[in-house]
Amino acid sequence: MSHDAEGRPDAAGPDRLRVRSEVRGPCLLVEAGGELTLVTAGRLREHVLADIGRLDGPPKVVMDIGGVGFCDSSGLNALIVLWKAARGAGGELVLARPERRFRTIIERSGLDRHLIAYETPEQAIAALTEP
Repeated sequence: MSHDAEGRPDAAGPDRLRVRSEVRGPCLLVEAGGELTLVTAGRLREHVLADIGRLDGPPKVVMDIGGVGFCDSSGLNALIVLWKAARGAGGELVLARPERRFRTIIERSGLDRHLIAYETPEQAIAALTEP
């Protein structure tokens, strides 16, 4: 399951969002890069929800947002929808590599209680796979 949002290997669309996902052990690692905005948030949501639907068992999702240079309220909403979907299926969604600006937005909005962030994807995967 290593593909981008259009099913191509890691392509950047005209709306400046790249999404790539792959299964790493029991986790789904989603790498997002570019801009997470009103124009691109729906595509991210659809991509990740489709991948969650193909997983066996409760989804353990690591959203690597280190390549996201800009995120508006629609982008934050997409992350919340994905977090709720993972939780609703008995799983979890965590963030990896948020830039300081992104982390500040999450903290100021109070979302840091739900969207837990880790410095690296490896740390996030370890946190989701520990007993």
